[in-house]
Amino acid sequence: MNIQKFNEFLKYTNSKNQFSDIQKIKIFMEWCNKNNYEEILLRLCSQEHEVLGNSSLLDFTTKRIISRQRSFLNKFLDLGYVAGMGPFPYMILSTKKQNSKIKNSSNFNLERILNDPNLEYSIDYDSVQEVIIDRGSNTVVRNMFGSFISKNYLSIIAKNKTYEYILPAKKNGDFFRMSHWLKILPVKVSINLD
Repeated sequence: MNIQKFNEFLKYTNSKNQFSDIQKIKIFMEWCNKNNYEEILLRLCSQEHEVLGNSSLLDFTTKRIISRQRSFLNKFLDLGYVAGMGPFPYMILSTKKQNSKIKNSSNFNLERILNDPNLEYSIDYDSVQEVIIDRGSNTVVRNMFGSFISKNYLSIIAKNKTYEYILPAKKNGDFFRMSHWLKILPVKVSINLD
């Protein structure tokens, strides 16, 4: 992404204080699509029931959803964003905007990700019928520190396949915050609290 153009975008959104946070991110998505930029909006981590089972990174970009298998080492060292916002959306909502952080955050390389041997799939939003997020209720596992480890569930229903994920709350943060930001996606998002 062109950092100078992004700074111009920041000035525009900062001058419009009447925009809510969700509106600002939606305007950012429109701006990216208009300028043919693809940037990460959100990144979530998933895992199978077992700690040593498969684990994926789910990148929700301005144009698609990308799923990549995480390496064994990254399951424990998690170098991604926790619960969260991509670098540019974070900078849009941040009250302290620093140009050096913007430049350092602009390292999303779509071509490298799409050629990654750990790529599971990439699906455009046009092919997604619905994203469903369920708050976990069968969360009775205790860790060695005595706190509950809760899991939430995410389903991506595409035209020809459904993808199911378990989202550990410790990696992805508060359910309500996570589901709030999933609403920015240009697809139907359903939230189940049961």
